[in-house]
Amino acid sequence: MGDAVLGLVCDELGADAPRWLVVRNASDPQINGLLPEDVQAMWAVWFYEQYGYWTSLSSAIACWAVIAGDEAP
Repeated sequence: MGDAVLGLVCDELGADAPRWLVVRNASDPQINGLLPEDVQAMWAVWFYEQYGYWTSLSSAIACWAVIAGDEAP
């Protein structure tokens, strides 16, 4: 995922790296990469169909909270 690449770039930049945070949507859980691809896809679809709306809503609230907290005095 893109957040992993951002982490690697920031690691290379060291102290000059900007502050960053990733809020990962829980409807996109880690899936065992050793499973056959069709089984991985089945689980990915199932999780999103079951929990996608509510986890996306929770992730949006978490993002808002991080931004609002960063601006606090």
